[in-house]
Amino acid sequence: MIRFAALAFALALLPFATARAEEAPTMHTYESFDGTQISYQALGTGPLVILLHGFTANADLNYFQPGIARKIADAGYHVVAPDLRGHGASPYTAAPEDWPGDAVARDQIALVAHLGEDPYATVGYSMGAISALRWHLLSRNTGRMALGGIGDSAADEFNTDRITGFRAAILEALAGEDTPGAKGMLARAKATGGTLEGYLGALSARTYTPADLLATFDVPTLILTGDEDLDNGSGPGLAALIPGATYHGLTGTHVGAVVDPELPRAVIAFLDEGRPAE
Repeated sequence: MIRFAALAFALALLPFATARAEEAPTMHTYESFDGTQISYQALGTGPLVILLHGFTANADLNYFQPGIARKIADAGYHVVAPDLRGHGASPYTAAPEDWPGDAVARDQIALVAHLGEDPYATVGYSMGAISALRWHLLSRNTGRMALGGIGDSAADEFNTDRITGFRAAILEALAGEDTPGAKGMLARAKATGGTLEGYLGALSARTYTPADLLATFDVPTLILTGDEDLDNGSGPGLAALIPGATYHGLTGTHVGAVVDPELPRAVIAFLDEGRPAE
C-alpha cells in the first residue's frame, strides 16, 4: 500500500512545461459509441498517430507539456490525443458498476470512425498502453504500436494489485483522509481537470489482455520502460509475449521516464521505420 501511495503522490509532481502560444494544438470533441462526449487535441499533418495517456493524467500532461506530441508532429505526423473517458476534458459520471466493458478501447474505435481514417500508429503510456492493447484486440486496425510504461503484468488477467492500490488511494481521498495517496490523487485531479469518481470508474472498466490473445497480434510493436520501472511488470517480458515486438529501455521510474528525451526519440525512430520512402 505504501508503494501505491508514494506513486500517487509522485504523479502530482511530474514536471510541467509551457508550450508556446503559436504551437497550441486544436481542441475537438466527438460522440462515442454510447453518446458520451470525448475531447481530443490535434496537432500537425501527415500519417495519423493516436496518443493515449496514462491513468489520472490527460493528453496535455502526458504528451503536450513534456513536448512529446510536438516532437512527433514536427517529425511529419498528424497527432491526435484524446482525454480518455473519466479524465481531463472527457468527464464521465456513471457509477463504476455502470461503466461499459472495454469503454476506453471502444471510445478509440469511435474516434477512428469520427476521424474517417485508420491510424498509422498508436502510442500509449501506462493505462494508455493497456487500452491500446485492448483496442487493437477489438479492431486490428492500427499499423504500429509504441507502448510505454507497461510490462508483462498487463498480460495477467487476474492481477489486481495495481488496481487495488489505486482504488484504495481514491477511496481515501473521497473519505477525506489525510494520507499521501489521497493527497496525490486530489492534486492530480486538480492539475488535470479530472475527478476521483471518473478515476474510480476507469479502474472498474480496466481489462488486461492475456498472453494467449497477445500471441495473435500481427503488428509491429515497440515496448518502452524506464530502468527503475517495474510498476506494470517487465517490459522485456511483455515484448516476448507479442510476436515480433522489440524492447527499448528508458531512464527513470514509471513517472519519470515520461520526460526522458529518449522516449520521443525512440518512438519517432520506430514510426519512421515503417513509413514508405517519399
